[in-house]
Formats: sequence, C-alpha cells, structure tokens
Amino acid sequence: MKPQTRTDEHVGEWRVTISADTLEDVFAEMARSIARTGGRATGDYGDWEPVRVSAADVATLAADWANELIGRSEIAHRAYDQVRVTHLDDRELQAEVRGRAVDMWRSPLKAATYHGLRLERARGAQRWRLTVLMDV
Repeated sequence: MKPQTRTDEHVGEWRVTISADTLEDVFAEMARSIARTGGRATGDYGDWEPVRVSAADVATLAADWANELIGRSEIAHRAYDQVRVTHLDDRELQAEVRGRAVDMWRSPLKAATYHGLRLERARGAQRWRLTVLMDV
C-alpha cells in the first residue's frame, strides 16, 4: 500500500495578554477575561469564596490562578468576575472571588499553559504585562 499522510489543523490555543498598573490588577483582569468566555451570566452573584494559589514564581502563579478559575467556573457554573486580592507575593496569591451564575458554563478554555508564559514590566513603563497561552 502506498504511504498516506493525515494532518489535522491545530488551532487549539488562545493567547491572552493583559497589561495593568499593579500585579493585583493583572490577576483581577485575568479573572474577568476568563469569566467573559463562559457564557451569559444571568444569575445573582454568589457569596465571596476564598482562593489560595501558590507556585514557584509569580508568572507560574498567574497560570495556576487562571487554571484555578477555569476549573472552579466549570464546576460551579459561575463567571467569577469579581476579585478581592488579600495577599500577593512572588509565590502566593490569596484572594476572594465571586461570580454570577450561568445556565451552563461553555467556555472554550481548557487550561493555561506554561509555554510562552511571561509576566514582566512593560518596556519603558511602570505597567505589568502578562502573556499566557490557553489550550482551547
């Protein structure tokens, strides 16, 4: 038999770039960005829920935070777009989140990856910039 080749188009990623004045704002905007992908939020806001994430460094912390929110949103069917950061350092984030109920969480996001992950001060500015690739 003649050799055959099969290829599948791989679109499977979504790049998110967030710029903000503070790291707290970067993390809060990541939550809002994820919440916008999950569907139309029609319900009331739930109670504030504590979240604690730790990692080896602050960039990894951002990816792990995104993964925590994606998983939590899928399980609870909530769009967590409100964040109160209570503690943030290079290795740990403690926050409270709350979100509105959605009929069914339908986000295309599967997970944040560490590939191409960057968190840095924007060149010539005091703003922070996060770049993270999400599997979709």
